[in-house]
Amino acid sequence: MKLQTPFDFQPSFTPERLSKVADWFLEEWYATEDDLVRDTDTPYTRGTTRFGRQKQRIVNEYLAGVFDWLGVENGGNDLVFSIGGIPCRFSNDDAAAPKKRAVLEAHRFQMPLIECAEPGQAVRFCFVIDPAKDEFSGPRVELLGYTATDELVCRWQSDASVRTLVDIKQIAPDAVQISKPVVVPKRRSPGDHTQAAAGQ
Repeated sequence: MKLQTPFDFQPSFTPERLSKVADWFLEEWYATEDDLVRDTDTPYTRGTTRFGRQKQRIVNEYLAGVFDWLGVENGGNDLVFSIGGIPCRFSNDDAAAPKKRAVLEAHRFQMPLIECAEPGQAVRFCFVIDPAKDEFSGPRVELLGYTATDELVCRWQSDASVRTLVDIKQIAPDAVQISKPVVVPKRRSPGDHTQAAAGQ
């Protein structure tokens, strides 16, 4: 069965908004990979730091007030944020076979939509940041939508599956023409000649 898109169920889930949220998750993912490179770092330290940064990024973007469609329903470690009033969760997990509670279970802030859901309607949503399957591909973000009976009925995938490298070399300014310096003999004051003769 072909899955529908989240937009089919919730018009507030526009591709632009979903892409923006995916970018935030991926930026924090890559920043953590760049920062935690010591031999004392492990998958656990990277995983907990990545999750904490991703959670805080959503909270920070909400507090900045730039995006009027972004809300935070619950700011704890079991973060529930909203896009156009529709509550969402997130998890770093395998999108094809998720195992984490944020994907598999409804949060109490998601219950109002679930309780008044019609059959087949997507009412529980979770962003899943899926790690790279091999060394040549990067993580991708998927938004999964479930019915009240936990049936997966819609999916959206981010385009940002490969990390973009940016050339950060500074651009040299244009050359400025400078005239050659003028060299002239040093002028002596009248007293310099007398002192030089006395020293001989």
